[in-house]
Amino acid sequence: MPKITAPTVKEHREAVLNKLVDAAEAILRGDGSTQLTAGAVTAQAGIARNSIYRYVDSVDDLRGLVLKRYMPRWQAAVDAELEGVEDPRERVLAWVRANLRQASINGHGWMMQVAQSQRPYRTIDVGDPQKETQDFLTERLAALVPEMPIKAELIRAVVEAGFRSLDAGATFEDVSHWAEVAVGALLDDHSDLAASA
Repeated sequence: MPKITAPTVKEHREAVLNKLVDAAEAILRGDGSTQLTAGAVTAQAGIARNSIYRYVDSVDDLRGLVLKRYMPRWQAAVDAELEGVEDPRERVLAWVRANLRQASINGHGWMMQVAQSQRPYRTIDVGDPQKETQDFLTERLAALVPEMPIKAELIRAVVEAGFRSLDAGATFEDVSHWAEVAVGALLDDHSDLAASA
């Protein structure tokens, strides 16, 4: 049995897995010069390379575990900002603002590059890192703007442009202001929203 550095085997496993996820996140947040490989992760975590597969089946599992740290919190924060907002138009604007706020807090570009082979702005299912990815932006937005698929696509495009601006160094205040101006213009004729409320 391998030497453990915690009171129980379970706590040891949790500590090592946490080190691996920390290492994977550091690499994913980096400048792109280091690839997320078993060797890079174990070197950063300070464990033997062949030990990684005692904790995860593949390096891709680590991508999901990194996202699992952020996505539930992100989604809960967005839901909290929508709570109590009854007006359909204001709910969409609150959704835009809340997602931009989370991107400004957590960073966005690095997180959305985690699933490199997937469509942009899709994330690994945070309940099970091995499941197929889901598009959390589209899923949430579709519920806010039903029966208006073109408006939903345009609103999402505005939010994604906001994410890129935040990644490039723009302030949350500026990005949020102009995103709300753009989305507000899209929703000026909001009879569809009123009808669906």
